[in-house]
Amino acid sequence: MSRFRYKALTGAGEMREGVQDADSATALFRSLRRQGFWPVKAVEVPQRATAPTALAQKFAAKDMAAFFHELAVLTGSGIALDRALALLKARQGPRAVGLASGRLLARVKDGASLAQALAAEPAFPKISVGLVRAGEASGTLEAELLRLADIMARAAAIRTEIISAMVYPVILLLTAGLAIAVIMVVVVPEFVPLFDDSGRAPPAAFRFLMAASGALVAWGWLAVLLIAAAIFGARRLLRAPAPRRWWDGAKLRLPLWGTLTRDIETARFCRTLGTLVKADLPLPAAVALAADAVANTAMAAALAGVATGLREGSRLVDRLAATGQLPPDVPGLLRVGEESGRLGEMLLRQADMSEAAMRTSIARLLAIMVPVITLCLGVVVAGIVTSLLVAILSVNNLAVQ
Repeated sequence: MSRFRYKALTGAGEMREGVQDADSATALFRSLRRQGFWPVKAVEVPQRATAPTALAQKFAAKDMAAFFHELAVLTGSGIALDRALALLKARQGPRAVGLASGRLLARVKDGASLAQALAAEPAFPKISVGLVRAGEASGTLEAELLRLADIMARAAAIRTEIISAMVYPVILLLTAGLAIAVIMVVVVPEFVPLFDDSGRAPPAAFRFLMAASGALVAWGWLAVLLIAAAIFGARRLLRAPAPRRWWDGAKLRLPLWGTLTRDIETARFCRTLGTLVKADLPLPAAVALAADAVANTAMAAALAGVATGLREGSRLVDRLAATGQLPPDVPGLLRVGEESGRLGEMLLRQADMSEAAMRTSIARLLAIMVPVITLCLGVVVAGIVTSLLVAILSVNNLAVQ
């Protein structure tokens, strides 16, 4: 008998967590279904542990997209599921994908369905369990796997776009910062002997520059350590739910970055929910899974409450509008889809529109960031150069006198 920490959805779409003993994950899933729950994930924990063990390594969204796409192609070609997983385990690729494939294969051979095997594997998101279970129930597993692959591929593409957009500002900032540090540590100290030999006090601007240079040489290592410690401490602090939710909420209120974050999360939520709706999952469960896919915890918490409102008879669009988390134009389009019976299609269309808005927000952010960084660094460099020139001119005046 092993102990499992599980997550399951109620019929109303509420997420329930708990710990239960069972002979296997498959037996636990059967027990939860008899109780009227929709099992989402189960992770075996040691008898003396209170937190789930890390049974799997996380792997990139692009690798997960490739995994689901290849699995869809193999199963769609008539290859048995266990044979398809064995082929994916043996293929040359990321080690984490091979290890996850091996664990899935072992569970499938033990009699678990693919959805049950995915639910027991921490590396895979909850949406994969819902879509695969729907595909297995309706006989459309290949189509649902392809939908999963598309979701993962789009998530990877968004991440790549954001990282690519931030490369130039970061390189600009690091390069200019390094150049300023070299000037302060190497160049400025070379001018100090000129005034020591003359016996005259240097200009005020150069005295400030000398003080800054001396502080950088003497305490620069401490500043680096303090910055590293602050970053490390902030990362540790943000792992706690309350600070993380406050920080994510603060990011949403920033003028440009908040708009970008909201567009990204809206696209992620709408695409996930639209895919689940088109797979005919119950709407409360679909909303709960889509909210879980949102990375911003402040938005996720607000959107997760929509599932509870649906149980009370509220309309989806009204509940989404009441959260105030989605852009103002989103509820209008979704209302059309809800009234026309094309909610899934409209959600996917809104996801495309939000991704287009995201790209516009990135371009707007870069258009402001790059000139601001350039201007600030230019002012710093100009101040240093001006102080050095004033110092050189004062030395020449002393020589003339």
